[in-house]
Amino acid sequence: MQEYVYQQIPEWPQLRRRYLANWSKQVEDGCLLAHVQNPTAERSAPEPWMVEASAEKYLNPDKLFALKTWQRSNWHWHADLFQYCIPSYGPNVFIGFCGAQPVFGRDTVWHEPLIASLDEADRVHFDEDNPYWKAHLETVAYFSARCAGQMQLGTTDFGGPTDWLSAVMGTGNFLLETIEHPERMRDFALRLARECNRALDLVRPPITAANDGMANWMPCWSDRPLGTVQDDMAINFSPAMYREVFLPAIQEMAGHTERTVLHWHDGCRHHLDSLLTLEEIQLIQFGHDPNSPRFTELLPEMQQIQAAGKCLFISCVEAWEVECFVTHLDSRGLSMIINTAGDEASRRMQDELVELTTRRLAELGDASPPAKPGPH
Repeated sequence: MQEYVYQQIPEWPQLRRRYLANWSKQVEDGCLLAHVQNPTAERSAPEPWMVEASAEKYLNPDKLFALKTWQRSNWHWHADLFQYCIPSYGPNVFIGFCGAQPVFGRDTVWHEPLIASLDEADRVHFDEDNPYWKAHLETVAYFSARCAGQMQLGTTDFGGPTDWLSAVMGTGNFLLETIEHPERMRDFALRLARECNRALDLVRPPITAANDGMANWMPCWSDRPLGTVQDDMAINFSPAMYREVFLPAIQEMAGHTERTVLHWHDGCRHHLDSLLTLEEIQLIQFGHDPNSPRFTELLPEMQQIQAAGKCLFISCVEAWEVECFVTHLDSRGLSMIINTAGDEASRRMQDELVELTTRRLAELGDASPPAKPGPH
């Protein structure tokens, strides 16, 4: 096996072992997988162009790399949170590769609707001659050269079916068309999912050419082909409708790679029963919405995810919540992003995590995987 050295991740061999252990629902070094972060004491000032709304800062590879480097400099990362960079110009970029027009804002990128009804669905398709796809491949090549030997290069943030469809149709049209034509919407979502799989196949080789495995935007890391799916707009649908119309597309994407991470908001937790039936998903990142109940009140849903044999990644966790989660969840296959106030608090948190994990593993009886492990 080739050994990779990253100048900005000197502890990579140890981190690699810890991530592999987590996929196997084991605990390495007596501590669960933890991304501990805090804001820097004195944030560096951005260059003027970094806070302007312009296409160039997102599509020019050199500027995008500089922008992401500045954004990353505003945080100190500790424990298992390694240095990485994502070459996407924004979230849900796949729909931009299918004809939707990106809008390049000051802080993020969104897409203008392209169609109003399913009658126009044939206008939406992945096109290798799409200018934003070509620009993305140029960005990937540039980022690969800049990251080689320095840090992990993450994969494209493609997005997920309901998010694409809401963007390309406009939210109102999307919801009405789903209600009126569920079978046609299901077929549309499935087609886009398959086309997204093709795009992932095309971008994976240049991303992994000089990289150890694959990382995504969260970040999760895998030594095997890694896919990431999400569906934030699922919050708008009943469990029955979502299961009928959109779950097939999620399953299509999840089954395309050896490991798949599902990014899911707790505001969409009413779909967990359906999602947990998908063996193609090995890890669920359970994110917290500000309009949801207090995060610690959702322990039953987190325990449900673990009981189904999935690895669980919870984010973001405030420092005062950590003990509650470690005490009531299985540390094997558990990871979390933890926010602290500063560097000293982050260092204390790492010590506390070792103590809490050790105590929890003793309560569990041993360090073997849970009875129903998911595929890894």
